[in-house]
Parts: sequence; C-alpha cells; structure tokens
Amino acid sequence: MKRVIYIAIFALATLSVGNVQAQSFGDLLKGLSGLFGSTTTQQAEEKPVYPTEKEVLGTWIYTEPQIVYEGNDALASLAISTIKGQIPGLAQKFGVVPGQDYVTIKKSKILAVSAGKKANATYTYIPSAGKAIITGEHNGKKIIVTGYATIKDGQVTVLFDANELIAILSQTKTYKENSTLQMMASVIQSYPGIKVGATARRK
Repeated sequence: MKRVIYIAIFALATLSVGNVQAQSFGDLLKGLSGLFGSTTTQQAEEKPVYPTEKEVLGTWIYTEPQIVYEGNDALASLAISTIKGQIPGLAQKFGVVPGQDYVTIKKSKILAVSAGKKANATYTYIPSAGKAIITGEHNGKKIIVTGYATIKDGQVTVLFDANELIAILSQTKTYKENSTLQMMASVIQSYPGIKVGATARRK
C-alpha cells in the first residue's frame, strides 16, 4: 500500500511546483470563479472500457502517473490539465520509476514492487464497473481504498479518489509534519472530483 501513499504524495505536491504556491493556486481558482462564475463544459467523452476479471491478472509494469479532474468547474479542469505534464518528473523524485516498478496480480492478491520494496494487498474486483476494493496495511494499520480501472490499447489505468487518499495520508507522520501537503489537501478538498493513479502495461 506504500505505492498508493507515494502516488498521493506526489500528486498533492505537484500542485506547488513552479511559481505557483498552494495558497495562490486556491486563491486563483476562487478569485476567477468569483469574477466569471463557475462554468461547466460539455465534451463528448469516450465510453470507458473496463478490464475483465481475467484481464487484470498478471504482471503490470508502471508507465506513467495520472491525475484527472471529473468535476464540472472549467477553471479547476484547466489547472489540473496544466499540472498533469509536471507529474512524471516529480513522481521519479519519490522513487516511482517507469519501466521498473510493477504490480503482480493473482486472484484476490496483489504484490507491488517499488524501488525494490515489496507490499502485499488483497482485492475484490467488480468487472462490470471496473471497481477494485483493495485492502492492505501501512505502518501496522489496515487500509482500504477503492480503485477504478479502465483498459485501452493494452494498457490499464487505475485511478483513486484524491480525497480518499488524503484521508489515509493524513494519518502518516509525513503529512502531519508537512504544512505544504496540508495546504495541498485543503485545495483538493475544495474541488471534489480529482483522481490520481497510474497507467501500466502488461509485462
């Protein structure tokens, strides 16, 4: 489950890269929303394809991190779109390396390997919705997260609700001692619909 925690950390931390600080990011969105009102955009979305129970089995090699916004605030959507391009470099700083980290999935069991460290978890998968309920342990505490999987061109993307990960992250020492992460969490909680995760290819 440490892999999930790392993904949450770098997704949150990415919001402070460059010249934009956490507080100014939040103020910018709120200020612009106040001037122009919260707008929505309607785009033709591609229907997601969920992997079958059999398709999720095997070894998957991490290729890139993901962050998406599924809310209806156009300004937040634009901000997340801009941030997305900066995540891969930051992810590597946290030891999440494309082509090296991998996950092996057997029936009801997951083995994740990141930076040579292993983590075990169990899961229940609902193929009709691409929904995986993952149970693991972090620092001696039981953790349950819900992932949403889609498959395209032979690659699987799994996304987690950012607020759900924040709830887990908030229990860690790293979070409690890092005011920047706490500000990031505050901004993300103001814009429901942000999901973070990763894409992987079959080994």
